[in-house]
Amino acid sequence: MAQAKSNRRVATTAPSKNTEIQKIKYSKEDEPTFYKCPTCGTPYKKLDDNFPASQSEMYAGWDYHLPICKRCMDKLFEHYTEVYGGDEDTAIRRICEKFNIYYNISLLNASRKITKNRSRMHTYVSRANLTQYKGKTFDTTLDEERKEGVIETYEDIKDDKKTKLKTVKFFGTGFSDDDYQYLQDQYTDWTTRCECKTKAQEEVFKRICFKQLEILKANRLGVDTKDLDKTFQDYLDTANLKPKQNNLDALSDAQTFGTLLAKLENERPLPEIDEELKDVDKIGLYIDVFFRGHLSKMMGLKNGLSNLYNKFIKKYTVERPEYEGDEDNEALFDAIFGSQTDDE
Repeated sequence: MAQAKSNRRVATTAPSKNTEIQKIKYSKEDEPTFYKCPTCGTPYKKLDDNFPASQSEMYAGWDYHLPICKRCMDKLFEHYTEVYGGDEDTAIRRICEKFNIYYNISLLNASRKITKNRSRMHTYVSRANLTQYKGKTFDTTLDEERKEGVIETYEDIKDDKKTKLKTVKFFGTGFSDDDYQYLQDQYTDWTTRCECKTKAQEEVFKRICFKQLEILKANRLGVDTKDLDKTFQDYLDTANLKPKQNNLDALSDAQTFGTLLAKLENERPLPEIDEELKDVDKIGLYIDVFFRGHLSKMMGLKNGLSNLYNKFIKKYTVERPEYEGDEDNEALFDAIFGSQTDDE
């Protein structure tokens, strides 16, 4: 007789305390002479510079280094990037999950600023081992996500009425509901007050919102925000939104054209022009002759400008020619046609 299927459901509960592994003590009595990568089998004489550092107590026996050499980690990163359709962010999260590395959006964004010759995965791991992330592992990530309710996939939005699918698609996954609300509010505020017509402007405003969120979280943790503030100011400079720039623009709009010209002449006058570049087209001469000189001539003024006008015009003046036989010609004309005196 077939056994009846049980309808009992197994309940899953979240851990009551944080899931980080407590510090494990180990002995260094038997220190090895070399370290072999479990992945490729290559032996190394030392851990530093060959194996990535770790914050996890799981690797305390390896002096807090991951049991995979840097070359193999690069290959693993390339593998997961290809598997996830070129999505490097998802590939980094998968490796963090596999090796118990702390995963954080701020670290993810910071790892994008790398040189051509350096792996992004190595950059992420090195930043994850900075002082402010001491003792944090992927267990910490899970605890943070459980508390914040991070939206990792579009399906997570179905049970969330506050966050819209459009917002998640615009900003990307990996944020909590409160984060999405903050990002959307800030983006709407920026684009309402400032001009945003192109794709490039949208991306700049999006970066500004991301950086605002990072600064907000850093302030809550009491972390220094000097680098974040500098990046934020750079984004404002890119968008031409620095307060100093806005004040200058507003001042320019309030002044008349003549006032601006006077201000430029007083504060930033033109330098003295070289002799070979002075009045190349003789525009100044033409103005002195045909405008100022002609006006002086019309007004009956005798000055340098009127003399210049007479001298210049004389070259183009045609005078009636005079001949010695003009009187004889006049007498002949009078003899033929008669003179005005005879008519009278």
